[in-house]
Amino acid sequence: MKAYYILKPKNLNLEYLLNKYNPDFKFNTDFAYLVIHFVILYQSNKSSNYTRLSSKYLQKFNRIYNKHIQFLTENFPNNGAVLRGARYEKGKPFGYKLPKYYSDSELEIYEITDKSLLRKINEIILKKTTNEMVRLNYYFLLKYFNYGKLRIYEPSLAMERINEIFDKEKRLRNAKSIIKIMNGDTKLTLKPKTDGRVHSNITRLSKNARNHLQYDGEFLAEVDISSAIPFFLFLIMKYYLANRLTYVSDEFQYDNSIIYMLEKMPVYQVNKEVDDFGDLVLNKHLYERFADRIFKEEVYTSKGYNFEKVMKYYNHAFKEQFGYYFDGDMKDLVKFAKKRLLSMLFAKTSIYKFEQLAFGSIFPQVLYFINEFKNIDNNNGDPKERHKKIAYCTFQFEAKTMIDKIAREYDKIHKGKVPVFTLHDCLITTVSHVEELKDFMDNKFIDLFGVAPNLTIEKSKFVTDYREVS
Repeated sequence: MKAYYILKPKNLNLEYLLNKYNPDFKFNTDFAYLVIHFVILYQSNKSSNYTRLSSKYLQKFNRIYNKHIQFLTENFPNNGAVLRGARYEKGKPFGYKLPKYYSDSELEIYEITDKSLLRKINEIILKKTTNEMVRLNYYFLLKYFNYGKLRIYEPSLAMERINEIFDKEKRLRNAKSIIKIMNGDTKLTLKPKTDGRVHSNITRLSKNARNHLQYDGEFLAEVDISSAIPFFLFLIMKYYLANRLTYVSDEFQYDNSIIYMLEKMPVYQVNKEVDDFGDLVLNKHLYERFADRIFKEEVYTSKGYNFEKVMKYYNHAFKEQFGYYFDGDMKDLVKFAKKRLLSMLFAKTSIYKFEQLAFGSIFPQVLYFINEFKNIDNNNGDPKERHKKIAYCTFQFEAKTMIDKIAREYDKIHKGKVPVFTLHDCLITTVSHVEELKDFMDNKFIDLFGVAPNLTIEKSKFVTDYREVS
């Protein structure tokens, strides 16, 4: 029977406690670690410090669950308790949490091998549930998760790296995704009314953790779109200006309010400016150009703003992002400019005023288009949520293009024999097929839109080392 993998605090050694305090019943170590795993998974819920676990649920895994709980919550001399319990509340089961010593610990993977417990885990936890919209619309993506060929290369090493570089919240999120892949616990979801993207076990992994992904023993590689959000925004503006909303409507099949909003946009001619915006995006200079403008004094003083106040605002934001004040490093400045620009694009028009002034000094009509779109009544929607439609519009256009028109077609030409995974503005396949995928994407974009974005390939950092060892 296949093993099942769970998470435990790295500094917790139950075996030591069992030897020292010798419980008077048949203690199942695997079950005890499973309970702790449940607490780790759900203690991240910010609405409560305790994980509520019903007695009926725990009893499904172990008949004498209560004795195990009693041992785990015992406050042993010099060692303390492994779990702390919450008092009973009417209508709620008992709650448990890890003491700070364990909850702040790095995480490691524990393998459950107890056959009786494994059978129950398969019956209770690993029941296959598939998002119906994903099954109906994107089964071609789902099948690559179901073959059991997606693996984690050296999981312990992946966990070590996660522990090194991430805070507690990100550490847990990545660790959960890793063990889900190891357990074949597939979950794909579709958010049709918001971003239109397919979210999967892979999209929940950080870049560092994705380095460890293999499919059928081969490492994976990514084909990324540079400046993806500005690129798709550029395409949307081009379609709007060309009065081709009928074509655009196919991209927003789940959200008719976006087309409603575009149709209400005022008519004006800004083709030249939109083309200039597109040129900067395609030449990979948009963020550099914006970075050059955000520290220009005349951009703000010409509008009556005190430049010292502007610089104080940017310096505070820079330190918040990097942990230190700007020291002249231009690469950092471009990263900073990118984050400020993207934040401005998707925020309410009443905020990021200084960023709007900087962007508007380069592209006043593009900024006007964006702000007008955000402020249009979205067909009886919440006025406070109007600004989000620009993000939904861009993401849905991107998702429809990347998934339906590129990934699906790539899957068809290979008849489902070459894996393709989606990561929002990025497609993933095996290293041996990544160059072909890049060429396919490039040609497909030109066929669809007459222009292709900048595409870059990123391979797992283990590819070279793995080949040398093999």
